Amino acid sequence: MLHSNFKNAIRLLHLWLGLISGLVVFVLGLTGSIYAFSDELKELCYKQRLYVDTVPEASRLPLNQLVRIAEQAMGKDRKISRAELSQKNDRTYMFRAMKLNRKAFGYWRYYVYYDKVYLNPYTGKVVYIENAKNEFFTIILALHMNLLLGDQVGHFIVRWAVVCFVLLSISGIILWWPKKWKLKQLKKSFRIKWKAKFKRLNYDLHNVAGFYAFLVLILIALTGLMWSFNLTTEKRSKLQSDTTQQLTKMKDNIILQQALQRSPETAYFLYNFPAAKSGTTDLSAYQSNTNLYDRVQYRFDQYSGKLLQQGPEFKDLTITAKIIALNYDLHTGSAVGLPGKFIAFLSSLIAASLPVTGLLIWLNKKNR
Repeated sequence: MLHSNFKNAIRLLHLWLGLISGLVVFVLGLTGSIYAFSDELKELCYKQRLYVDTVPEASRLPLNQLVRIAEQAMGKDRKISRAELSQKNDRTYMFRAMKLNRKAFGYWRYYVYYDKVYLNPYTGKVVYIENAKNEFFTIILALHMNLLLGDQVGHFIVRWAVVCFVLLSISGIILWWPKKWKLKQLKKSFRIKWKAKFKRLNYDLHNVAGFYAFLVLILIALTGLMWSFNLTTEKRSKLQSDTTQQLTKMKDNIILQQALQRSPETAYFLYNFPAAKSGTTDLSAYQSNTNLYDRVQYRFDQYSGKLLQQGPEFKDLTITAKIIALNYDLHTGSAVGLPGKFIAFLSSLIAASLPVTGLLIWLNKKNR
C-alpha cells in the first residue's frame, strides 16, 4: 500500500512537471540537437568566409593594421570587442563588434548590434561582413539559451524548466524501475517493441528511450544549470592597466607575439579588447579547435603591452577548476570528440521527444 501511494505521488509529480516544462524542454532538446554539430556545419556552409583562397609565402600583417581595417569595414558606430585569430595558415581572422541590452525583452532588442568581419590576415582584404544577429546558428543558440526572449525573462524560464527536467528525469527512472527483475519484466523495460501498435510503441519510446538517455541527459542538464546559475564564472583578480602611460605603437601585435612565445602550439586565440580605459587586454590561447577546456589565459596592460598575469594550463588546475573548465565540453559532448557529440545529439533528440510521447500517453489515459 505504501509503495503504491509513493508511486502514485511520483506519477502525479511527473505529470505536472511535464505539463509545466514540456514545451520548453522540447525547444531545448531540438535546438541542442541542431547546435551539436554547429562547428562542423559552419565549416561546410561558411567555407568561403572561414578560409583564404591561397596561402602566400609572406607572413601575416601586424594585428594593429588588421584591427584598423576591420574598424573601417564596420563603421564608426561599431566598437570591436573581440577577435578570433586562428593559427592555421589557411584561415581568416574574425573581428567581432557586439553591443547588448541585457534588460531588453526579445531577441532583436537584446542585440543592439552584432557584426563580424572576416579578413585575409596576409593581405588585409575584407573577405566577408556578417550581420551575426541574423545568422542561423546564432538564432538557434539564443533560442536554446533564452527562447529569444532576452536575458531577464528567457534565462529565468529556461533555468527553471531545466530544474523541472532534472526532477522529471529522476521521477521517470523511479516510474520505469521494474517491480520484479525477472526476464519477462526486464524485456518490457529494456526493449522497444517496434512492431507493436502505436500506443505501445509510443509508451516504449517514452519509457525505454528515456531510460537509455537518462545519464547523458542528467549530465547535459546539470552542466546547463551550472552555466545558467553562473557557477562557471571564474573569479578574476582586479588587475588594471596603467592609464598614466603613453600608448605603445603596435601594442596589439606586441601582445599577440608575447602570447605566441608562451603558447607556441596554440590552435587559435580569442583576443578580447578592453572595454574601459583602465581595463586589460585579455587573451585566451586555445590548444585545440574542438575543445574549450584546454586553454591558457593571459592579461596584458592595454597601453604598454606588459604581461600582468598568466593563468595555469589545464593539467595544473585543481579538480574543481578542471570541472568548471570542462563544463561546456561536457554539455556538448565535445570533451570526448565526435562520438561524444553524436551521443549528445541523439540524447537531445530523445529529450525533445519525451514531452511529445509523454503528452500522448496522458491524453490516451484521459480519453479512456
